[in-house]
Amino acid sequence: MWKLAFAPLVLALQAPLLAQPLELILLRHGDKLVQRGDYNLSPNGLLRAINLARLLPACFGAIDGIGAYGFNLTTQKNARSYQSAVPLAVATGLNIKSFPEADRHGDAVAAELLHAPWSQGKRLVLFWEHRRLPALAAALGWPLMEPIAAKDFGGLYQLRYSAGTFVPQVSRARHSELFQRPCFRQARSPLPVVPLPDSSSP
Repeated sequence: MWKLAFAPLVLALQAPLLAQPLELILLRHGDKLVQRGDYNLSPNGLLRAINLARLLPACFGAIDGIGAYGFNLTTQKNARSYQSAVPLAVATGLNIKSFPEADRHGDAVAAELLHAPWSQGKRLVLFWEHRRLPALAAALGWPLMEPIAAKDFGGLYQLRYSAGTFVPQVSRARHSELFQRPCFRQARSPLPVVPLPDSSSP
């Protein structure tokens, strides 16, 4: 009798250990103009960020959380990831969780994303620095992401987790293809309709 009563307690204690996010969507920050010498998005990068903010809820479902690669508050270095996340935050009303430790402790960031109570069963969108994305993906259970070219701003990586496993199913897509889908073209969003980003722009 005692064993029967104790069994549900054991399962309840083990359940959080077996939980994980529903889905992580990994994106590089938007376009930049190297010759300008600042850490901000280019105008094309802002167009990309706004269009992604219209696309993501319409084509992937309700967004539960937004994360961004941390930036230096003094110099503003790496601010583009946070800037890329702002339109989605405006569209959804969600706060942006910044990860200032991402450049030094990527494994710890991945562990938090996989195990923190706030991430369990949620669909999270992460805007990241491109040189750090493959390492983040590996720590999230997908070690096969190839390096991202310096001028490639148009990739989307969808990591979906099944109950009890931290090895995700991975789908890859290009923004240019996603922007042609009916779900985007018919999207209802509080954000204005703006021109699509120029995919040929650096």
